[in-house]
Amino acid sequence: MSAIKTYFKEEMQWNMIGLEHSKTADFYLSAWQTTRSTVPLLFWRALLFLGSVGIVLSSMIIYILNGKFAFWFIYLTHWGLTVIVLATGFSTLISARCYFYGPISAEFKLPWYVKTYWVLFNISVPLAFLITIFYWTLLYEAGIEEELNHGLDVAVHGLNSVVMFLLLASASQPTRLVHVYHPLVFSLVYVIFGIIYHLAGGVDQKGSPWIYPVVNWANPGTTLGVVAATGILLIVLHLITVGLAAGRDAISKKYIRPDAAIKVEEGLPLRRPIETTERS
Repeated sequence: MSAIKTYFKEEMQWNMIGLEHSKTADFYLSAWQTTRSTVPLLFWRALLFLGSVGIVLSSMIIYILNGKFAFWFIYLTHWGLTVIVLATGFSTLISARCYFYGPISAEFKLPWYVKTYWVLFNISVPLAFLITIFYWTLLYEAGIEEELNHGLDVAVHGLNSVVMFLLLASASQPTRLVHVYHPLVFSLVYVIFGIIYHLAGGVDQKGSPWIYPVVNWANPGTTLGVVAATGILLIVLHLITVGLAAGRDAISKKYIRPDAAIKVEEGLPLRRPIETTERS
């Protein structure tokens, strides 16, 4: 119990709201590796990035072929896919940068591209889970297909969560409780977009006066209830993400590299084994 109290006491400090972290190796080395080489995570992240790009391109191509490409940009699923591409892309960029130029220094502040990746990661993981749940609990039963292709529609609303879970499970950067405002702000922007889109007379790909029938701003009372419930679910999913990250780190520290210490040498490509301390 004392460990839990200590965890929450540390996590709820005011300085945790920002985007600073002293151990920069957490952003380019996996929790599951015993070497200081960035190659394993670089390769893994590149696969996730290419897979994400493939999903987005497949979705866009189908919309283009059906002459409805403009509607691609109105759906939360596609906003989420875009953030996933950016998150996996920045993660690959960070790993590649460290492979060629050596560790990242946090002597002053984390570089902008590391902070950008951190924010994108914080948004995309719980958002991917939310989109998958939203689709399979509400939209699928209603027969709503965003992708204009049943197979791709089913795949997209499952693969998005798989990609982000794999990125989460293979990483080692912290996931903080107070960073819940990242996905919430992103979701608020989408809600504002939906309201403006409705007021401007926007329709979905079938000509209906909404983006999602369960989020119909012509019935603001019901829609606000759905939005509030979705916001609560997003907070819960962020907490689950924090729990998954904490479990990943606990298992790693106990079984994978309990006494591994990363020696940071600026300018030296990360291709050598981790220097470990002797067991006492």
